[in-house]
Amino acid sequence: MAKKNEFAPCQLIDNEDGTYSLIFTDFDGSAAVFEEMDQEGGGYGWHGVVDALVRMKAPKLKKRLDYDPEAGMFVALSKDKEALGQVAELIRNAVNDPKLLKEAIKKADPELMD
Repeated sequence: MAKKNEFAPCQLIDNEDGTYSLIFTDFDGSAAVFEEMDQEGGGYGWHGVVDALVRMKAPKLKKRLDYDPEAGMFVALSKDKEALGQVAELIRNAVNDPKLLKEAIKKADPELMD
């Protein structure tokens, strides 16, 4: 039986240098919300959303995270696997709750959304 991905809808990669990468690429489910808010819903848009969600819901995580988004994927980096698990939960909650996603988009730093 396949093991359940506790980081879904993200994937966790062990970089074998003491760091982990949390990767999120499944933007389809949230595209309509981003469109409604007149924003791009790719990796850069999710960078803004995750930064806002961390500030709103888990501010103590901020110092334990780095970001390396691309147009086609959002990437969070950390030495702290548990911190990335919390980020995955924030992403999961935003994907499943359009109201939360809209709030995060409104509170996102516009410079991170591009």
